[in-house]
Amino acid sequence: MKGSRGSSWLVRAVAGIPVIFALSCLPAGAADPQRYLIFDPLFLQRNQAAVERPLVVSSTAPQRSAISAGDLESSIGTGVRLVYGDYGTDGVGWEAAYVGVWGMYASDTATDPAGTLQAAGGLGFANSGFEDASAAQASCRSTLDSAEINLVFHEYDGGFDPAAGRPERRYPGYDGGHLDWLAGFRWAGFGEQAILGFTPAGAPGPSTYQVDTFSNLFAVQAGVRGRIAFERWAFEGWMKAAMAGTADFQSQSMFDQLAPNDPYRSPRARRLGGMGMIADMNISAIYRLNEIWGLRVGYNLLWLTGVALAPDQFDFQASEAGGRGLNTTGSVFLAGANLGLEARW
Repeated sequence: MKGSRGSSWLVRAVAGIPVIFALSCLPAGAADPQRYLIFDPLFLQRNQAAVERPLVVSSTAPQRSAISAGDLESSIGTGVRLVYGDYGTDGVGWEAAYVGVWGMYASDTATDPAGTLQAAGGLGFANSGFEDASAAQASCRSTLDSAEINLVFHEYDGGFDPAAGRPERRYPGYDGGHLDWLAGFRWAGFGEQAILGFTPAGAPGPSTYQVDTFSNLFAVQAGVRGRIAFERWAFEGWMKAAMAGTADFQSQSMFDQLAPNDPYRSPRARRLGGMGMIADMNISAIYRLNEIWGLRVGYNLLWLTGVALAPDQFDFQASEAGGRGLNTTGSVFLAGANLGLEARW
């Protein structure tokens, strides 16, 4: 019996060596950190959600579009996400974040040596500056800025525990997981500039129809974020949604090469309020460089509704009074990658 008990003790001791070794290899920062900082360069592409309709047509076949709103496929915009947070000492903390995306540009061109290109609708027949063009171009440039501040209700599971009910917590390399509930305020500002240009043969430059829009979204948001860490690797994801009040604005102007001092329409503008939504999702993998720093790579989805898109504001009616309306039913959907750094301490 004594030999049996000795053998049993020896087996337990030998079996415990890998556990002791694994624990000794955990980074010193494996305990739940209090503060965190995220710096993510972003590479996002927006889809073209403008109302699908002709922008440029031929006078010989005005029912067919030479350029339509759907032809304006945006380039990948670059931006940045900055997040700083503090979990506090009792599981109730705060965080502030900023997201900016710039350089989202789309354009399309059409040419016709016969000089039959013109603006869609009655405008192309009513204004000499927007007809009989041998070349036409439609372009759109977009930018997004967003800032938020949230209360954070933080729950940490305690990390490695050989007696835990969840199997991943019994793994010696498990560094812990947390669940954060978020509630706060978010602002988003989305701006666009769209230009139609028509160049008759021999003209010094194009006659242009330009629209500028800007949408402010003021929102109360809620969300959840989860994170789980194993030795060098961690995985994190969040979902946030916000109902927003909107303040939308558009201004537009025309420049006619044939009558530079007498445009078909004088400059005009319109403001309008409404309702919209902001939805934000991310999933990222983190490679931990040391106990504080980690390298992040992930994928993002961002959706805004209730915004004024510049191509939706073109008014092609044959009226000098046109262009005073404001379409606020637009939506913006961005998707793409993030690659950056984080610090947790």
